[in-house]
Amino acid sequence: MNQLKFVDSYIVFDTETTGLHDQVDHIIEIGALKVIQNEIVEEFDMLINPGTPIPEIITKITGITTEMISHEKKIEDVLPEFLTFIEDLPLICHNAPFDIGFMNAALQKANLPILKNQALDTIEFARIYIPKAYNYKLETLKNYFKLDFGSHRSVEDCKTTHYIYQECKKRASQVV
Repeated sequence: MNQLKFVDSYIVFDTETTGLHDQVDHIIEIGALKVIQNEIVEEFDMLINPGTPIPEIITKITGITTEMISHEKKIEDVLPEFLTFIEDLPLICHNAPFDIGFMNAALQKANLPILKNQALDTIEFARIYIPKAYNYKLETLKNYFKLDFGSHRSVEDCKTTHYIYQECKKRASQVV
């Protein structure tokens, strides 16, 4: 069995975007939780003005409208704050290639260095430690654990991701 390494201090982060392609679509929300010794100690939550209208399908999924973000900061103004928040802590995401990909694309466009932090993906952990789940979508796992967090908003998805990570960590310690 693949043994993934667990950490006790980390950042859980999630993005909401205008679409699925990091080279053409834009980040419209970044949410993050700073976790030190397994306890959430700080939260980061920013809506971002992508400079383009929010597609109707994205508004239906996230509830984020063009009007909501029209007076928010642009991504290039938010990225330095996010980088300060995450420091060099490991990053935990659900479907890490998606969120890390969008973040790195935005960093490159802003002429900032890409993320070098260790990245951990809760999908990988869930496949090992939650084998009875129907699938490993965040919403499916949220329902599997009967969590009452919201969905498709960054900080709410971070709370679900944090719970899944901690549950996998607990299950891993019971196996040893």
